[in-house]
Amino acid sequence: MNILFCDDNFLMREIIKKIFSIRKDQLEVAVDGHDAFEKIQAKPNFFDVLVTDYVMPGLSGMELIEKLRALNLPLKMIMVTGYSDDVDRAALDRLQLNGFLKKPFTEDAFLDCVKNVGG
Repeated sequence: MNILFCDDNFLMREIIKKIFSIRKDQLEVAVDGHDAFEKIQAKPNFFDVLVTDYVMPGLSGMELIEKLRALNLPLKMIMVTGYSDDVDRAALDRLQLNGFLKKPFTEDAFLDCVKNVGG
């Protein structure tokens, strides 16, 4: 499985990279929504799963997913956030997410969510 993890937090990216360093899945990271969008546009059918943070400067996770949905790619999408009380649930429903995780999450919860979504 090819996974793109997008989070503006350096520490989160490093933790996720460490988790996947011993797995057979391929992981790429993006530093923000714009970076993730560019990576997906460069390889439109490469990634199976996008995991993106909800709140990021520039292009938020919601805006990123909206832009990607317009491309009609066969990409599964998971949103993660530490601001679950501030999330617009109706807006998330419209995005037709394949998964949602609240931060902080455990390694097992993260891997289970990605596995369940990505197949």
